[in-house]
Amino acid sequence: MPASFHIEKAKSGRSKCKKCKEPIAKGNLRIGNTTERTIGDETTSMTSWNCLSCFILPRNLKRGGVTPISFVEDNLNDPDDILGNHMEEVITAITVNSSGGARKNKTNKEDSSVNKFLTSVKRNSEALANDSTEQPCKRVKKMSKMEKKEAELYDDLKRMTIDQLKDYLRWNRQIVGGTKQLLILKCLDGALRGRLGRCPMCARAKLKIEDATSEVAICAGYFDEEAGLRVPACTAVSLSLQEDEVGSNPAPRLHPWYRKEPSEEEAKELDSLDEQAASGKIVSVQKSKSSSYKITLAKLLEEAEKITWKVGNKVELKETATALLEVGLNGGLALPSAENGGTKTVGRVLVANARSASPSKILKLLIDEFGFAADKAEEEKAATAAISNICKVETNVGCYLILDEFSKLSQTSGDFRKANSYRKAAQAIAGLNMEVTIDNALSLGKASSKNKLPGVGKSIAEKINEFVATGSVEKLEELRAS
Repeated sequence: MPASFHIEKAKSGRSKCKKCKEPIAKGNLRIGNTTERTIGDETTSMTSWNCLSCFILPRNLKRGGVTPISFVEDNLNDPDDILGNHMEEVITAITVNSSGGARKNKTNKEDSSVNKFLTSVKRNSEALANDSTEQPCKRVKKMSKMEKKEAELYDDLKRMTIDQLKDYLRWNRQIVGGTKQLLILKCLDGALRGRLGRCPMCARAKLKIEDATSEVAICAGYFDEEAGLRVPACTAVSLSLQEDEVGSNPAPRLHPWYRKEPSEEEAKELDSLDEQAASGKIVSVQKSKSSSYKITLAKLLEEAEKITWKVGNKVELKETATALLEVGLNGGLALPSAENGGTKTVGRVLVANARSASPSKILKLLIDEFGFAADKAEEEKAATAAISNICKVETNVGCYLILDEFSKLSQTSGDFRKANSYRKAAQAIAGLNMEVTIDNALSLGKASSKNKLPGVGKSIAEKINEFVATGSVEKLEELRAS
């Protein structure tokens, strides 16, 4: 069913504008966009709101010849007869917004913020060009190694066209978009630090650079096809690689970064890494695998080839699996120990591939599936940092996590409406400026309370209160066990 639009005065101050993200004050004009989705036998409707100063005429209507005047007269429902007194105001606002003026202002703002960073890089580039033994430049002496690399790369990138910069990003499976200055910034960041991986929090969304002054990449959000809902952005990560900086939560990186179009084989590897990142199997891939990593891998494969290959019966399979497990654990693979079922785990892979594989090939399969323990520790560290970074008040992380888990379990069971409710409540907790305690948890769901949070009702507030009081939620334990 096509979207329907209606205009009304905001009934409270709780709704937010989809574009500017600001609350729409009670009594102010707002335009609702209502869409219907059918999931199985159930049809649900969703309404998103725009304040009048942000509403833009949809592209599909523009292409169909709809003008702001005909939109207001023919497409905009007016159940409260608001247009009688505000017709001219509404038409003027939609005309201005849809003419490109608002978008142009946004672009100029983005340009200025990007330029603030790139101006410094440009000056460094000019300083390097003018530096000589006879007349050494003071600016060059003060530059760090990273600043020198940025300056050298910038000199090459600024000569490229917008299409060339976009191809550069597409080759590396990065989000393409923005002005030329922003494209240069994205290419600079990728060439120096590696490709941006997936969001370390939700694991599914890509990361994107929007504002050079903040030096962060944000989760772009993603569309959940099964639920028929768009999952909004959930975290922001630092573009810096320095993990010891205060408040730094480095973005996950994938390597290598390609400076020319990858071959067919390299493109397949790129897509494979991207799929693994999207499924949560990997968070980061170290830069071109360091020499020490290659030596470790070479030694592992060498040790694997020394194993006596016996797979004729169950006893021989068990002996071979035990030997492979020992080699893997000694080499730092994130395999379970023999006491925790490691032999059975390796045996499963061995049985599935015994006829067509050698010990080294089986070991490679185990590396692909389980990875190295050191890498897992780094991934857990990144995930923990992302979680603590997502809440404005760090002590609220526990509340956020239980609501997020409720959402995921509800989605798994097919209750998408409840999953969406828990997701919204989790995001509300993430943005809360005060600590959730036993004294205020229940008030988060009371309409009459000054602490009332959007998206948190009585039922969810009771679960938050139970968690704060006991450290667990009985209903969540039941869902985990089911």
